[in-house]
Amino acid sequence: MAQLGGVIGALSTPFTENGELDLARLRDHVDFLIDNGVHGLVPGGSTGEFAALTLDERKRLHEVVLEHTNGRVPVVPQTGATRTADAVELSRHAGEHGASAVLAVQPFYEPPTRDEVMDYFEAVGRAAGVPVVAYNLPAVTGMNLDRTFYNDLLARTDAVRYVKDTSGSLEQAFDLIFNLGDRLSVFVGWDTLVLPAFAAGSDGTILGAVNFAPKECVRLWELAREGRQAEAHELFRRLWNVLDFLGKEGYAASAKAAAELVGVPLGPPREPYRRLPEHKIKVLTELLERAGLRG
Repeated sequence: MAQLGGVIGALSTPFTENGELDLARLRDHVDFLIDNGVHGLVPGGSTGEFAALTLDERKRLHEVVLEHTNGRVPVVPQTGATRTADAVELSRHAGEHGASAVLAVQPFYEPPTRDEVMDYFEAVGRAAGVPVVAYNLPAVTGMNLDRTFYNDLLARTDAVRYVKDTSGSLEQAFDLIFNLGDRLSVFVGWDTLVLPAFAAGSDGTILGAVNFAPKECVRLWELAREGRQAEAHELFRRLWNVLDFLGKEGYAASAKAAAELVGVPLGPPREPYRRLPEHKIKVLTELLERAGLRG
């Protein structure tokens, strides 16, 4: 099984104007991202609006991306759910259809206890039969997964091999990289922190900005890995305000809006989410122009 690393794209899920999955556009978008150098793909994550999809739609989305990618890059479907049974079903399905790993956010809305979350990751790992990326998203789940949690989890299961830390804490990212990096591969999922995380030795990132700026995201990773810090800093400085906008204005809708503004139409968000209002589109347009992402 290939080791995951680099810039892994959190795919936006294309929809038609009437809210149906747009599978033709999805296939084109997979090609676009791979052709522009991304190192892997995550279908059905937060950027992909998984919470607005049915279980069958999530399976279909994963199948199409896995089939169309056809081994060109690793595919890591997001299989987390509020019900362990659903997460198990999705994880087993992903593993059976050729996923390289699964990304699993823990149950949200009514936060489980710490031990219950460990039970959940164990169940996902048994079902998937492939490595698990534990997705820490405390703003949504109500529980932060820190180094102590992972140390205890690793004593119970060897299925979890990776962490996507979207805590927004650079201190926590460094703690995981420096103190658990020999046991877990650490990906930082908070866009505005990726460059310092790269410099600290993270194994990569899983982020949605690739939907509209894949070349730039990959270039940032390459510059950091090559030790070309001045060039990496300048590129990151140029992109930072766009990345900051995504995190503050509704990530999935903002990523789709940015993609449409740079000529990569992915359709509207699905209800309950809406397109960005015009005054925010105006701000985003200006930010994209300043970043050199839109002529």
